[in-house]
Amino acid sequence: MESATRNPQPAISIGTLRVTGGTRLEDAAPFATALASPPRAARGREGERLFILLDLTGPASPHLYRELREVVAQTYWSTGGSITAALRQAAAAANRYLFRTNLHSDPSGRCYGGLTCAVLHGDDLFILQAGPAWACVLHGEHIEHFPRDGDLPHLGMGPLADVRLHHTFVATGDTLLLASPALVQEAGDAGIARVLPRAEVQEVLDGLEQIRGEADFTALVVRWAPPEEAPMVPEAPAPPPLRRPRRERPQPRPKPRPRPRPAREPGPGLGERMGKAVRYIGRGIAALGVWLVGGVSALFRRMLPGPERKARRRARPPRPIPEENRTVMMTIAIGIPIVLAIIVALAYLWFGADARFHSVINQAEEEIALAQAAGSILEEARPHWEAALEHATAAAALRPNDPAATALQAQAQAALDLLDSVIRLTPVQLWDFGRGTVPRQLVVHGQMLFVLDPAGGWVAQLTLNPAGDGVIEEEAEIIVKTGQRIGERKVGDLVDFIWVDSGGERQTSGLLILEEDGALVGYDPAWGGEGGTTQLTHSFLGTPPSGTPRAVGSFEGRFYVLDATADQIWRYEPRSDTYPDPPDRYFVTPPPRPLATALDMAIDGNIYVLYTDGMIFKFLGGERQPFEVQGLPGDLGQAIALAVDPDGSGAVYVADRGNRRVIVLGPDGIFQTQFRAEGAFDGLEALAVDEVARRLYVVSAGRLYLAPLP
Repeated sequence: MESATRNPQPAISIGTLRVTGGTRLEDAAPFATALASPPRAARGREGERLFILLDLTGPASPHLYRELREVVAQTYWSTGGSITAALRQAAAAANRYLFRTNLHSDPSGRCYGGLTCAVLHGDDLFILQAGPAWACVLHGEHIEHFPRDGDLPHLGMGPLADVRLHHTFVATGDTLLLASPALVQEAGDAGIARVLPRAEVQEVLDGLEQIRGEADFTALVVRWAPPEEAPMVPEAPAPPPLRRPRRERPQPRPKPRPRPRPAREPGPGLGERMGKAVRYIGRGIAALGVWLVGGVSALFRRMLPGPERKARRRARPPRPIPEENRTVMMTIAIGIPIVLAIIVALAYLWFGADARFHSVINQAEEEIALAQAAGSILEEARPHWEAALEHATAAAALRPNDPAATALQAQAQAALDLLDSVIRLTPVQLWDFGRGTVPRQLVVHGQMLFVLDPAGGWVAQLTLNPAGDGVIEEEAEIIVKTGQRIGERKVGDLVDFIWVDSGGERQTSGLLILEEDGALVGYDPAWGGEGGTTQLTHSFLGTPPSGTPRAVGSFEGRFYVLDATADQIWRYEPRSDTYPDPPDRYFVTPPPRPLATALDMAIDGNIYVLYTDGMIFKFLGGERQPFEVQGLPGDLGQAIALAVDPDGSGAVYVADRGNRRVIVLGPDGIFQTQFRAEGAFDGLEALAVDEVARRLYVVSAGRLYLAPLP
């Protein structure tokens, strides 16, 4: 009697270990992980097992490891097709994630490393390695090492990952080891060979810890153990016990077992085939006989005497010739070439656009590869990144929603931002005052925002809401305007304004607005007039400037006026809350550069003067201080305003209207960073900064924006 047994799959034992700083961690997740296929895996991924080991250098956090593990797992399980294609997709996704993370990190905070993935599909084992990685499989007494050649480039170094794929078969008693290269460098192949044959997975992990030396490492061990005895049908003999190979002599590596092919259904025998052939021949002879009999009968009838009979044919009436419509025929004759021309043109446009798209995509990828090859040599890398951004932008214009073009464009832009120390801000629009004919001025004090329009002759006040993402007013309040009567005098043309804190003999803080003739309008928001009206004061400077003032400033209660005509900065000392005395000269000797081309002024104890050509001078006590703009990408030829925070770090903020950015310089003029915002900095007019609250305010193209600082 024939008996049958069920062929059981080997049981799998898995263990992980991580040793760092001399401390042993039994649970090595997320550094090393074994995963089974999820319920909603892509077609073809059912029943597979995925083993992942990540080994990064640098300040890599467990969060980064978890994110990379999720990227690898989700990409692999969601990718259909072959196992090798899915592994390549998973490695590429992990490399892109780590590369983009490094682009947005400081050089000291970037992480690189290696990735090893193994996939078990039946008795097939596929191994992928990217970056420095190490793995081996113990087949009986023979150890198969991976990789078989040199190390690969680190993961996260560039947008494209270089990977190696390997394949082997596994059987009962085999052992897979994924480990950090540091362990192999310390223990050597001989040490690994002594540990792997141990009977239990836990004993293997203990042995790896013993031979590690001083190395920190992560390891994942998979053992294909003998399965439990399988149930048998009656009269089936018991399977023989499985034994581990003897270790006296090393055995050659087992060849891959041929896969059984499905048995073919038995075909017809020789007798049946001969019978069919005879039947087909008989049918042919019978048909030939019928044809010969018919031909002989017809010949015999023709040989008999008498007239030959003609076959009768049914007479049909003649059909009339249709009338020719020349108009229709000409239309058809002309229309056919036109339609063909349209079809050819559409096909050319479609396929031509497709060819152009793929061409610029390839050019962008080539430029990115050249930029990465240049490495830290900025002079060589920058032109390639700029060319890559140009090609990627052209591709995005051809296909606006194409993910490949968008990804390349973002990658090139991120690389250029990293080279130029660009920080992208997301401003919030607070108000739209409409475009003006001259730049507006901006003053910020706490939650109060003030905007001055010299051409329109008004000052508006807004109040920031507690969340910092809007203002509480439904309509901007105009607190001062030209022609408004304050007491017995009308307000003249407005030049500039500043918030003045109490200090010296000044008892209160408030807003001071300078008129063209030297008059001052004072506004203290803490005091209101009768019926809730705005409380304003009107006073005069002791000695007004000789010409039209260019800018004003304040520090410790003093009031400063930049007088371009007199080539002087006048300093007024307070008396109560007014400035009735003649001013002091800030410059004892003429300034090193005439103030005729001065554009703006900011004070934090030092006085910074911005000129129309982008030059910035720093003064203290009337004397010039060391300050030279260095390391700035581009120039400041179209700077429009500057600002400092008297209570801040000493940084100088410059509104560069021509390059649509805000520059941050150190107290000595060394470039620190630059802020950019999509669309919000296109028409910069004025800016203010509150470093304590980490907020940047700008007026751009008539709109007031707030941008949180990083």
